Amino acid sequence: MNKYLKGNISPGEQKELFKMAADMNIDHLLAEMIEADFETDLAGEINMTSQESEAIIKKILTSEKHTNRIFTMARRRKITRRLSAAAMVVMLVVGAAIMYFNRSSENSPVNSEVFIPAGNIKKTNTTSQPLIVVLQDGSSVKLASKSTLSFPENFENEKREVYMTGEAFFVIAKNPASPFYVYYNNVVTKVLGTSFNIKTNHTNSNIEVSVITGKVQVTENMTGSIKSVSGDSPKTVIVTPNQKAVYNSKQKDFETTLADSIRPLLNQTNSITNARESSDIDSFYFRKATNLRQVFTQMETFYGIEIITTNEHIYDCVFTGDLSKQDIWKKLNILCLTIGANYEIKGTKILVSGDGCK
Repeated sequence: MNKYLKGNISPGEQKELFKMAADMNIDHLLAEMIEADFETDLAGEINMTSQESEAIIKKILTSEKHTNRIFTMARRRKITRRLSAAAMVVMLVVGAAIMYFNRSSENSPVNSEVFIPAGNIKKTNTTSQPLIVVLQDGSSVKLASKSTLSFPENFENEKREVYMTGEAFFVIAKNPASPFYVYYNNVVTKVLGTSFNIKTNHTNSNIEVSVITGKVQVTENMTGSIKSVSGDSPKTVIVTPNQKAVYNSKQKDFETTLADSIRPLLNQTNSITNARESSDIDSFYFRKATNLRQVFTQMETFYGIEIITTNEHIYDCVFTGDLSKQDIWKKLNILCLTIGANYEIKGTKILVSGDGCK
């Protein structure tokens, strides 16, 4: 701050100062500077009425919702006292820092590695094979090659927080009292207990979060401050099994769509396994003519994906045959080929179109 006031601060130091001010990581230091300057008036005074000083303070405090945290100490004294030049500069720099960093963050991706707490353990997979990392709470992480995971030795806070780069598959131990957070640059993923995969699409640099089991909340992190991320962000999406959230790095927005790999839901797999063992029944072996409404309903339950049609007459078509050993896409290909229809992915749904049967 002193270098900034004297005009001999380097561009790198100024950027760091502005980032700290915007993140409120130095609010107590700034408050102490203002408090000391009120006390000593070493830098000279600006003569103004109490109304003028109050108006200036009010304008600064209302410029950004977080700014008032800086003045917790300073406002213990009467704000109508005369302000010294240095105190005024400090407060105005904070306001400028917030505006500067907010503007720059719109064009620059957040690097979550900058905010990794001191003392965290860092694991980097330098091999060509996946690396399994088991965390203190029983959660496990499969790190892809050239990926990094940073985590504390023990989760002692209310939140379990880890930081990563590259690609990783997480299986999180359930603990509703302690949510699990994964920080990956502009994306924060919050879970209670589930399994999911996070990676960067190297073609377009988009960040993708795919859910295998459970449910996750994916939030945009634009502030650069890990502690300032909250679930009430306007750019937040909920992702369920067989879905993925795609964070567009250029447009800085989310899109939810189907995951690259569609798996049967775990509870459905178990129920079908039990059914096979008890009565040798395969749920996708249609021995008798079955209308498409029933077939699609069965697929929706099995994969957790909604299938919609453009024509009600499609449900009048019937199918007989064995789809038990096919994945979802081959199932759809066979069904559509049978009735002369087509299908496409629409967000997190599958749309089937065609003339149907009358």
